[in-house]
Amino acid sequence: MMNVWFEIALQRDIWTRAIKIALVVGSVLMLINHGDVMLSSGLTPAALIKITLTYFVPYCVSTYSSVEAVCAAENKPSINKIIGELLISKGHELAHCITAILKSKA
Repeated sequence: MMNVWFEIALQRDIWTRAIKIALVVGSVLMLINHGDVMLSSGLTPAALIKITLTYFVPYCVSTYSSVEAVCAAENKPSINKIIGELLISKGHELAHCITAILKSKA
């Protein structure tokens, strides 16, 4: 089921929209948050990482919201539901493993 979500996320219209939004929103955020560093020529590797993340966050938000909208329109499961079901199933597996370990030590 996660594959379906990622297939939608990799559709050309989804990622091109996300890149456009990341460039606009990321640039505004970069100027607000890092403009002084850029102007003072104090650009360090740490600052470059922060600037990269400034663009990455709106890209992820745009991708997430676009994919969720497609999933809702096409009646496909939300990533929240997919991850929730995965955590529940893995939680049950973990509980069984812990129970088996505790029984073997008793």
